[in-house]
Amino acid sequence: MRKRKSCGVILEQKLQRSNLSVLQYADDTVISMDDSIEEAKNMKLIFTNFEQLSGLKINYHKSELYCFGNVKQAQDSYVGIFGCQVAETPFTYLGIPLHHKRISNKDWKVIEDRFEQRLST
Repeated sequence: MRKRKSCGVILEQKLQRSNLSVLQYADDTVISMDDSIEEAKNMKLIFTNFEQLSGLKINYHKSELYCFGNVKQAQDSYVGIFGCQVAETPFTYLGIPLHHKRISNKDWKVIEDRFEQRLST
C-alpha cells in the first residue's frame, strides 16, 4: 500500500508539470500530451491503477493513437506502451472533425449542414 501511495504522489507531481489535456464525454476520452516516453509510461500506469481500483477495463484494441510531426519517429514506442492501433487525422469526435492543423471551411460546412437539417424538422 505504501508503494502505491508514494507512486501516486510522484505521478501527481509529474502530471502537474506536464502539458496534458483531456476531452471527455460519457465513455469517450481524448487525451493529448507532449512527446515524452516517460509521461506516456506514467499515463499507462495511471490507466492500470484506474483499472485495478475501479474494476473497469480499458479496451486498448478499440483505442487509437495519433502521432503528429516529429512524434511519428517514436510512434512504435508509443504503440508498445499503450498497445493500441495507429490512426490518421483528421478524425471525428462527437461528430466534429479534429485535426492538428486548422479545420477547413469544407469540414465546417458538413457540420453546419447537419445542424440546419436537424433544426429544420
